[in-house]
Amino acid sequence: MFNAKRASANSIINKVMSNANGIGQSKVEARNASNTTGENGHKVSDKAHSIKEMQNMRSVTTQYVNYVKENYEGKVAGNINTESARAFILNKATEVGQGTLNTYISILNKVSDNLNKDHIGNLNREAIQSIKNDIKEHIELKSDHVNRAYENAEAIKQEMAHTPFSLSTELQTEAGLRANDTINSDKWQINQDNTLTIHNSKGGLTYTTAPLSQELINKVEQAKEMGYKANYTEYREALKEAVESTNQEYNGTHGLRYSFAQNRIGELQNNGYTHEEAKGQVSLELGHSRLEITKHYTSF
Repeated sequence: MFNAKRASANSIINKVMSNANGIGQSKVEARNASNTTGENGHKVSDKAHSIKEMQNMRSVTTQYVNYVKENYEGKVAGNINTESARAFILNKATEVGQGTLNTYISILNKVSDNLNKDHIGNLNREAIQSIKNDIKEHIELKSDHVNRAYENAEAIKQEMAHTPFSLSTELQTEAGLRANDTINSDKWQINQDNTLTIHNSKGGLTYTTAPLSQELINKVEQAKEMGYKANYTEYREALKEAVESTNQEYNGTHGLRYSFAQNRIGELQNNGYTHEEAKGQVSLELGHSRLEITKHYTSF
């Protein structure tokens, strides 16, 4: 029998996905059977009706539940509430543009619906709507197509060398890793050509980086042997402090990915790639699922 109070992070994620699986069921049928209403007062489906919707649901559910696990001393079910959801969305607001953030909030509505089916935590659509309103009022959201690259990523890296997160910053600067990939050595596979293959990245994707220096590979090997893992919130706060100490505007952890992408484009072009060829290569190295995403990093 499922025990909501004692449930692990993985069991909660699996339970939400089981509850949300609406593949093969029409949206009309799901709406009619639903007790959930949207902002307009009409019934809404609490199901995901396609493979893509299921993938998006799993991605957001996994990110939120793991955020709670990492930031609330591993106590998941008891901390699924308005406070943790607001903190999660505020963190995302530093990384993504308004369109993507709205998608996260929309999916989180359905996540809360399916958490409630098994009385997991204390989160509902009204709370998520209040979070959305707070963000609109108090945060100046960045559009997806804004150059968030740091003018001097090297200076930031040097500042972070004095913190426990030095390696994470180097990997973001030199390889463009996502923040959640750069703080967990379990995801790293070292290849003979000095690249890293990153497993279980955003949306379950796997991608391979640009070649790294032997010095950095040596650090990665040592970190893997020690089981290196870091807390995302602590990393983000340390990075913000480092950025501000170099008199630059903080553009989130993603700013280092922007910096890498733009530097890498130039490097590849100097090695004979056309601009489009370089952009395609960088897209692979960043682990992007679509080339259009990479254009936001490199076309200004």
